[in-house]
Amino acid sequence: MLGNRWVLRVLRERINVVNAVWKVMLIIVLSLVLLAGTAAAAAWRYDAARNDRLAKGIVVAGVNVGGMRLADARTVVARRVGSPLEKPIAVRYKSGQFVFSPTDADVRTNVDALLRQALARSRRGSFLTRAFRELTGGRLASQLSLDVTYSDAAVGKFVHSIKHTVDSRPRDARTKASFAGVRIRPSKAGVAVKDDELASALGAALVDPSASRTMELPIRVLRPKVTTLQANKKFKTFLAVSRSRKQLRLFVKEKLVKTYQVAIGRIGFETPAGLYEIRTKTINPSWFVPEEAWAGSLAGKIIPPDDPQNPLKARWMGFWDGAGIHGTSDSSSIGFAASHGCIRMRIPDVIQLYGRVPLHTPLYIS
Repeated sequence: MLGNRWVLRVLRERINVVNAVWKVMLIIVLSLVLLAGTAAAAAWRYDAARNDRLAKGIVVAGVNVGGMRLADARTVVARRVGSPLEKPIAVRYKSGQFVFSPTDADVRTNVDALLRQALARSRRGSFLTRAFRELTGGRLASQLSLDVTYSDAAVGKFVHSIKHTVDSRPRDARTKASFAGVRIRPSKAGVAVKDDELASALGAALVDPSASRTMELPIRVLRPKVTTLQANKKFKTFLAVSRSRKQLRLFVKEKLVKTYQVAIGRIGFETPAGLYEIRTKTINPSWFVPEEAWAGSLAGKIIPPDDPQNPLKARWMGFWDGAGIHGTSDSSSIGFAASHGCIRMRIPDVIQLYGRVPLHTPLYIS
């Protein structure tokens, strides 16, 4: 009987211990549940307070906006990207410039779409995962690229307007010969805008916030076919003959150097007028007698230099179809129309002139 009481007492004590343990465990579990709920509630509140904040590691249009609120990110991106793209582009030429406004090109960006996309990526997952990422310094490492569009037609119109203003054809040097000398109108180089290169450069500047807003106008220089230098070289030495005055003038570098009295072709054998050049030069020339009636029995013959019948004395400067400048022993013919088309000079004069006149010297006969 006594043993049964002892057993019952032991059982009661053990039951009390178990009950105490269960109460402690229940308290612990309830505490943990309460703590977890409190933590979850705190995480929810933390996440809710950051519903417009971008996750760290996000780069929009080359700008690191991680951790920023959406409005702040928009301001920063607008300053770093939008503002530069809105600046006008200056195309320099000589001492002036042409200005192109991005507004005229209807420049548009996808910045707003990128920011919305960045926020959407930042809000992916549950509030618990987002809060955990933020609290532990996690990053998304997401880069969103800028896309800029503009009107090709507007760029083309601007390029065309520049070409209309700048393009010019080259101008050849022009010469006007007379007995008074030769006047040379200088040549002028032309200019052609490299329109494809300019359009490409403008397009690159319109879409790149970091690009320079100033550029040099790309041009191609068009060279004249006849330059001032070529004209000056050609007319460095110039001869002019006046048939009415019976005079020949020598010009060097457009300045009158010497005037000679000459004889010209008689009536029916007139010295031809026009612009020619000295094509041949000969010292003590032979006379190749033309097959003409006036030559009589000498027609077709070659008369050597020392033959008295040779009218070509000392020097010969041919300029056209058998006509030339030569010396004559008939000094009395100087100042008259006496030859068969040639220009006669006194022998000392023709020798002097010969040494000053190179081949291809222009000769104008009025």
